[in-house]
Amino acid sequence: MSTQGVSDATAAENARLRARVEELERRLGEATSPPAAQASATEPRVPFEAVFELLPMPAFVYRTDGVVAAVNEVTCTWYKTPREYLVGKYSVLQDPEAISKGFAEAFLRAVAGEPVTLPAIPYVIKHEVNEDLGRWCWLEVTFLPLRDEAGVRFVVALIRDVSAHREAEARQRRSAALLQSIIENAPLLIYAMDAEGRYTVANRLVEEALGASRGELVGRRPGDFVPVDVAARFAEQGRHAMASSAPIVAEDRLEMHDGTHVFMTTKFALRDDDGKVTGVCGISADITQRVRAEEQNLRLQEQMLRVREDTLRSISTPLLPIAAGVLVVPLVGKVTRERADLVIEALLRGISSQQARIAILDVTGMPEAGAEVTDALIRAARSVRMLGAEIVITGVRPSVAQSLVQLDADLGGIVTLGTLERGVAYALSRRGHRGAAP
Repeated sequence: MSTQGVSDATAAENARLRARVEELERRLGEATSPPAAQASATEPRVPFEAVFELLPMPAFVYRTDGVVAAVNEVTCTWYKTPREYLVGKYSVLQDPEAISKGFAEAFLRAVAGEPVTLPAIPYVIKHEVNEDLGRWCWLEVTFLPLRDEAGVRFVVALIRDVSAHREAEARQRRSAALLQSIIENAPLLIYAMDAEGRYTVANRLVEEALGASRGELVGRRPGDFVPVDVAARFAEQGRHAMASSAPIVAEDRLEMHDGTHVFMTTKFALRDDDGKVTGVCGISADITQRVRAEEQNLRLQEQMLRVREDTLRSISTPLLPIAAGVLVVPLVGKVTRERADLVIEALLRGISSQQARIAILDVTGMPEAGAEVTDALIRAARSVRMLGAEIVITGVRPSVAQSLVQLDADLGGIVTLGTLERGVAYALSRRGHRGAAP
């Protein structure tokens, strides 16, 4: 074979070998490529830019020098700033407020490869065109490093406005502070217990009433501070309140360092969000002064009633000593059974205390005489005679006389005269007679 023929054959073989190597490299590449890469030829490419635009929160993409490389549409709307005022112009490393709020430092940590989420920070969002359009808010910012084979090339900043959440927390804190202020300053004993009867809340007045600090009360039962019977009553009230759908009201008495105190207590069940009973709350008003005042008023009323009764008794049954040993009892108005008994009692007491020998019952002022009156006259006469005195009845009206006759009353030993004057004259004439009483 000639030299030229060898050269042609060698060239042809080399070409065949190169083609074979290329084929093997192609097949090897297909065999070792990841499934996602193999499928990429048949599946559509994920539109990451569209996803970025659709994020519901402001998103910045920064270059590592701090300058904005891209923002999504929400950022422009939220900051009320056109995209061209941000991209390629705004630098997080040159914004004084971003530096003072710690955003620049967090950005640099992300450039170094560390994901960073800052706590909520108050921030004033300035408008690039009109400063009056700026606004104050609370921002929670997360910085995320974006890497490729060369390292961190960009930093993504995701911004969440937590102003509403912070305001809700602030309102909750204010409400809690207000409630705590009410609990502490209300002139009431306010406390709460868990389902096992242990104190969970106690205000200042509870501390004073039980003689223990709040730290000593919380987690312990009333039995550690009050007598057993009182603790048992409190426990029963708590069980009743937790089993009831409505508050219960009870009056409690508690021995304290300055004496017995009376409390009007309202207890009701405490429930969680699911309606499960978790304990009981008690609100007690110290009504000791009111109770003492009511008791004092009751005592005064009883005294006044007794005084009134004594006054009425003295008025309704007057005893008039007109001379030594002579009493006059004028009866005016209607005489009831009760008044008749008072008359007899007063008459006998007067005769005994004044050693009277003659008692004049003047009935001139009685408008009528029924069975009760005539019965009273007869009983009075008999009672006076038993004390050894003489009774004279004056001013007897025809109706009284007729009633006595109809009752066939025994009037033996009773002197009856028409007028009080005649009765007095008779009594004075009889004082000197030894056997005045028959």
